[in-house]
Amino acid sequence: MSGSPLKNLVFRKIEIAGRLKGAPTVTFQNRKIYSQGDDIVVPKRFLWRLASGFFLPLPHNAFGVVVYPDGTSHPKEGGIHEALPGTYKVIYVDKQERLDFTSSVSEMTTDGERLTLKLLFRYCVADPIQVLVKIKNPIESLIENIEADVAQYIRTHDHTDIADSAENILSSKLLTFFLQRHHRRPQFAQAFTLTGVELKEFAGDSDYIQMRRKARIEERQIKIDKEQTTSQQELKLLQDNYRAENEKRETAHRAEVSKQEARHAKEKQEILAEVRAREIELDDKSRYLDKRSEEFSQIIETIAQIFSSGNPISPDVIKYITGVFNEYRDDLGKDAPINVQGEQEKPNVPSAPSSSTTQPADTDKVAKFKRTLLGLINPK
Repeated sequence: MSGSPLKNLVFRKIEIAGRLKGAPTVTFQNRKIYSQGDDIVVPKRFLWRLASGFFLPLPHNAFGVVVYPDGTSHPKEGGIHEALPGTYKVIYVDKQERLDFTSSVSEMTTDGERLTLKLLFRYCVADPIQVLVKIKNPIESLIENIEADVAQYIRTHDHTDIADSAENILSSKLLTFFLQRHHRRPQFAQAFTLTGVELKEFAGDSDYIQMRRKARIEERQIKIDKEQTTSQQELKLLQDNYRAENEKRETAHRAEVSKQEARHAKEKQEILAEVRAREIELDDKSRYLDKRSEEFSQIIETIAQIFSSGNPISPDVIKYITGVFNEYRDDLGKDAPINVQGEQEKPNVPSAPSSSTTQPADTDKVAKFKRTLLGLINPK
């Protein structure tokens, strides 16, 4: 509080005296929302026109309302307040959340059932001036309004809706109904804040209650069965999907294995065919070489017999023998192609000199060599 040093000194002394006295302990009786405090007397001291006031000690659980000497009421915070000399009445108003009950209210529901309800409600003061000045018997009036709302609630709802509200104490639908009804009364809505509503007692037709309890049990069982069925269906779907995926992978694996086996079998057949062809080729060449070797041995034996006979040898004979040797040398020194009959194709061999006598055709090479050689030695 600003002012002259003298004024500040006077107010400082008033504040110190008030704080030394301390705040009173205030309790509120049931359904009594305010309590009368001690009067505050502001004396008419010397220089009161310069500095005059009082200190309001205010407990933590109450609003402070000061009634001035002219009869007007003013909400005040705890602390020093400037005021003219006179007597000031102090009223403490409960600022904490309060709890109360309605009486039992009986009415007919929309479906023709008579129900009796008792309501528990919580509230707190929003405007202490409204409570003290504007409303006569504020708590009793608030309870009467709420009891009227309870009757209206029964009349506008069926048995099932009310029973649901009784089972769910935190039903937002129930609180919403009473808040809407409360806000339709502006004077009470300004004075009080409704913070909670619960159905404390619920009484009706016992047969209906038993029937409803059974229906609720059946409903819960149906819900549980439905959830179990859904879970089983989801599990079966997962199993089917897993099985189908496994079968798909196994089919793909078997197809890949079959493909690999077929390729390996084909490669094996190709290798076996190649080995077999090589074996056949080697067998043919071996037979051919054996045959040529045998022929050559016989030819050597024939030449040895001719030379040992003492007959004169002409240059044509020598040339013919040299050509035959060259043929065998060339034939045994390289891979000769094999004809379709398995015989090796012959290289060009110098033909024997022509003889006046035509020899019969003979496929035996050794016999042919002998005849040709004898023909050259002893021409006719």
